[in-house]
Amino acid sequence: MRSNAPTSDGYVVVVGQWREGQGHAPTPYAVAIRGAGGTPVIFSVFDLPDHQIPEDVEFHELLEPDDASVLDGASGLLLPGGGDIDPSHYGQARHGQTDHINERRDAFERALLSRALEADMPVLAICHGMQLLNVELGGTLDQHLMDIPTRIDHDRGYPTPAPVHGMRVKERSLLAAALGIPKLEVNSHHHQGLGRVAEPLEEVAWADDGVLEGVVSTAHSWVVGVQWHPEVMTADDNQLNLFRAFVEATRAFQEREAREAS
Repeated sequence: MRSNAPTSDGYVVVVGQWREGQGHAPTPYAVAIRGAGGTPVIFSVFDLPDHQIPEDVEFHELLEPDDASVLDGASGLLLPGGGDIDPSHYGQARHGQTDHINERRDAFERALLSRALEADMPVLAICHGMQLLNVELGGTLDQHLMDIPTRIDHDRGYPTPAPVHGMRVKERSLLAAALGIPKLEVNSHHHQGLGRVAEPLEEVAWADDGVLEGVVSTAHSWVVGVQWHPEVMTADDNQLNLFRAFVEATRAFQEREAREAS
């Protein structure tokens, strides 16, 4: 096992991914956090290929799925994109298009998310992460959006900076404040979406076809889920603003924790 220990408190936990049968480093997410002024640290339950990790990004690999201690000293949690979630977790039979399930990663993320929510730690949940957030809080998923053929094809290959559709954001919502604008163009890389939205979550952003693109928790200080992939669109300052707002929330959390400990 290789590991670089975090040098100080206040880092953002970025969960390692699983792609094409092997561990995958969530490098674009870590780079976006760093670009917003934060300190990302990658934690993975898988082995991570050397070439995927920037030299100046700390990491831990081959962790146990129930090891929520990785949040000790952290100030935020980022859940990245990835494969589908086992529908047994939200009481449904498996759709024929549901695939790329990895229970080891999902168990790790659910352990971290449960502890982060209990501590009111800031959470940014992206794509798969937003779906897992909804499931963890008691919601369900639409297992294949294209079962309704009038919808936009949201599954456009690996995430790229190229926009696919427009999105409107609820005015005066936490997400609108983070982005800085109520409308923008976003990319798209998902074939599933939220079904029944868990009660603590407020719907705050929608694609042109009505598919839900953003939620915020009404029961926590800063918990945001987005369905698109802003981590590869940070050349757009409004997209980078989301990560800036997240990092700002992690600093406020760290300051609150320090006050309570003193």
